[in-house]
Amino acid sequence: MKKALPIVILLLGILSCKDGSENGLAKSNPTADLTNDISKKKYSLKIFVEDSLNIRRELTGYISGEDTIFTQVKLFKNNILDTLNSHFYDFELYRVADSTYSGKITLYSDLDKLHSQYTNTLVLYFDSVEKKLEAENQNFVEFELNSKSDTLMGLLIEYRSIDTIVNGKPMIRFVETQIPVDTKPETDNPFIEAFDIQGFAVEKNER
Repeated sequence: MKKALPIVILLLGILSCKDGSENGLAKSNPTADLTNDISKKKYSLKIFVEDSLNIRRELTGYISGEDTIFTQVKLFKNNILDTLNSHFYDFELYRVADSTYSGKITLYSDLDKLHSQYTNTLVLYFDSVEKKLEAENQNFVEFELNSKSDTLMGLLIEYRSIDTIVNGKPMIRFVETQIPVDTKPETDNPFIEAFDIQGFAVEKNER
């Protein structure tokens, strides 16, 4: 039976993958696309749990009215997290001084199961924070920023270059993944609408 559980703080997120050109991916500043014309749609975050024998799936969804955008998935087998068949991030946030926070976001990508050589860049933006946070060739971003509260809304982007073979020739596939980031279960994250984040499709489990 499907269960819906409230989430206290957003831990995870996903998606929007696309191939880049042979010239690579343009790393533009997404905050430039946030204008007053973007309506701030309200979302509630929840975790949906589906159990089947020794398999458990936990899905994080942004809910607005009748619409749900699934942004992460965790797959457990015999209560052990299968990171290679999951797609999520862990989010740590600490207050270190008045209006100063430090944190760390770690991305676990289902692209890792390809077992192919790759390079990557992680870029993290927060709404109303001018500072761009970036890390290369690792799956986490550490940051420190000034904020009046721990209510943060942002976007995590991974640019990944994957070695592959096409028609017997070595090639590089460029993939961009966009992930909304929030620290509260109620949000109006403007990046979701600005970048038309669709999440991923989930098969309905009617039991």
